[in-house]
Amino acid sequence: TDVVVVNVNTTLPTANAGSNKNLNCTTTSSTIGTTAIAGNSYSWSPATGLSATNVAMPTASPSATTVYTVTVTGSNGCTATSTVTVNVNTTPPTADAGVDKNLNCTTTSTTIGTTAIAGNSYSWSPATGLSATNVAMPTANPSATTTYTVTVTGTNGCTATDAVVVNVSTISPVADAGNDKSLNCTTTSATI
Repeated sequence: TDVVVVNVNTTLPTANAGSNKNLNCTTTSSTIGTTAIAGNSYSWSPATGLSATNVAMPTASPSATTVYTVTVTGSNGCTATSTVTVNVNTTPPTADAGVDKNLNCTTTSTTIGTTAIAGNSYSWSPATGLSATNVAMPTANPSATTTYTVTVTGTNGCTATDAVVVNVSTISPVADAGNDKSLNCTTTSATI
């Protein structure tokens, strides 16, 4: 008699694509996956936006939200898969500097911009003639016609710009009282 032992190893490897990630205009890439396990091989798909497809922890920088799948093959040839979602939010905020305004000797200042949107930050340039440069609706009283540009930064770090022209017309009108006049006993009135 003789005996032979047939060993069966169908243990699946551990596949862990890691936690979901969020990218925006400030954070443009992120590492996905988890630390490599010796003896395992890794294959990611799709390849779009990945620094590599055959490593345990590639860098992902997709241009749109993408679900990545990692297939892990153990030393015994068995495979397991896991997925991770990389959310991409690069939607620019709304930038509206408002309608063009006109100033003159009577109206010497005006409000520009539009109502603030929660979470957005605002930056106006040039600063000349503005009550503030970091608010949504500053007061403008420039001494000459000026184009103001607002840059709006959203919560996702993305920016948008818009411009408004504040026209200044302070040209004095022509004043002419006419020639000097002389009145006497014959000429008792005159048009001036």
